[in-house]
Amino acid sequence: MPVPGNRPLRLAPLLAALLSVALVAPLAAQEPSPVTASLEAGEASARPGEVFTLVLGLDMAPGWHVYGPEPVTGLAAGLPTTIVWDLPPGFVALPLEWPQRESFSLSGVESQGYSGSLRLNARFRAPAALPPGKEAAIGARVEWLACRVECMPGGASLKVSLPIVPGPRGVGFALALLLAFAGGLILNLMPCVLPVLSLKALSFARGATGARRPTNSRRRGLAQGLYFTAGVLVSFWIFAGALLVLRAGGLAAGWGFQLQDPSFVSVAAAIFFLLGLNLFGVFELGASLTRLGAGDPRREGRGEAASSFLSGFFATAVATPCTAPFMGVAVGYALSQGAAAALGVFSALGLGMAAPLLAISALPGLARRLPKPGAWLPRFRQILGFPMMAAVIWMAFVLAELRGASALLALLEGLLAAGLGAWVWGNWGGLDRRRRDRAIAAALALLLAAGGIAWSVRGAVAPKGSAAGLAGVEAKADGFWLPWSREALEELRRRGAPVFVDFTAAWCLSCQVNEALALDDGAVRARFAELGVAALKADWTTRDDGVGRALAELERASVPLYALYVPGSEAPVILPELLTPALVLRYLDENLAGSR
Repeated sequence: MPVPGNRPLRLAPLLAALLSVALVAPLAAQEPSPVTASLEAGEASARPGEVFTLVLGLDMAPGWHVYGPEPVTGLAAGLPTTIVWDLPPGFVALPLEWPQRESFSLSGVESQGYSGSLRLNARFRAPAALPPGKEAAIGARVEWLACRVECMPGGASLKVSLPIVPGPRGVGFALALLLAFAGGLILNLMPCVLPVLSLKALSFARGATGARRPTNSRRRGLAQGLYFTAGVLVSFWIFAGALLVLRAGGLAAGWGFQLQDPSFVSVAAAIFFLLGLNLFGVFELGASLTRLGAGDPRREGRGEAASSFLSGFFATAVATPCTAPFMGVAVGYALSQGAAAALGVFSALGLGMAAPLLAISALPGLARRLPKPGAWLPRFRQILGFPMMAAVIWMAFVLAELRGASALLALLEGLLAAGLGAWVWGNWGGLDRRRRDRAIAAALALLLAAGGIAWSVRGAVAPKGSAAGLAGVEAKADGFWLPWSREALEELRRRGAPVFVDFTAAWCLSCQVNEALALDDGAVRARFAELGVAALKADWTTRDDGVGRALAELERASVPLYALYVPGSEAPVILPELLTPALVLRYLDENLAGSR
């Protein structure tokens, strides 16, 4: 027995154990190992973009045990069991879950490990671009220290092959299409998108009620709806293509990835600002487009077509800061599959977003149910300008989080110049002005607007200022949330603590609403404390491949995502994308309250 306070005597058992390893190691190759290692396929095949399981087994002879994966600290005896995977290109090993350890005593030194039969379920994700008909060879190098009274090191090189079969599965693909369509419908209600769609719907209604020839009116209305749908779809296809290219290059990009780029945020803020000024009546641009074909029957409706297409294209761009319910699952599935499946899901998302306006344009009776244009319309347009200015504030907040106060100042200076350009065009660029005046106004307005945007972008890409982002300061002052890392998550789970992970971003409007209404609620935080739940925040505001890979492992490619890790359960519980305090409390109580 070790004598308290006598360090040499306390070290004696540990030194004896290590000495036994040194003496036994040269003989290990001549004696059969007390541990037998195996690697077996947990499933019959691997599918592109999907998760499959292998079973790693360690069978110990009676009286022998091995140790866990963590390194030895303090006076505990033993060496960790290590596993190094040899994976084909593109395959990803998901975090390995180890079972509860047993306690052992070796020459008076306490340690923990495993005896008997140990089975580890190792999960892997196959790449989406994986040609079927071949085999995936997975290798593992396992090393351990087996102890009884004496200790014997050992190791094994294992390999298993799985056939690759075609994917995706039909049922999963159909469900992803349905969820994407539903998510696209809900995107129409987002504050950045609603003003654009409201004005377009009213223009459809005006065309349905104000035309002299009903047949021609229906034809033109349907054409506008189809052009709007084409704009939405083209925008979604470009977005999907960019995502697939980035992910093929090894970047963990997902929905809203462009808002991680401060240059894009600056340009988006300027566009929101100019659109808001347009709604306030500072300048008119849509009228010029719609009058392009005036007086020429061969070009009739050409301006309306361009305006409708651009409205659909822009509506998709302004929707990206928001994630509607059902979208997370659909987008995550799409990006884990091949290009054809991804384009199909994004097309369904675009069709869902365009469906209300397409229905209004195709059904004149539905359009006539909308309010008729009148004296109220200019005021309504001005009211819709305020959500656009709120979006400008939002983009400014995101930029300050990304690049600091100096970038925010450059953005405000650029918006001032762009606003001056819009005012110039509004006063001297109308169709009632002389052509020479309009040309001068156009050149000056373009110079001011383009120069202002360029100045904002220059400030966004300049070295980050010393002032911290606004949200970053607030996050540091809040001791409730701890920064997420894979190591922090695994350490908390090894300790047996329940963990709640908030995958979020400063540019994600849904994330901020959920945090303000639900996760910052006093009752929710009190329940976290009562149940001993560790709260981790995985911030995806800037590009972080670690967070991106964690999302991909959970079959998602967008935020918000809320994962509750319950002790003793391998997979986390995924909460809905829209939270309320009552909903969070219910999930906590259902999954954790009974385990304490």
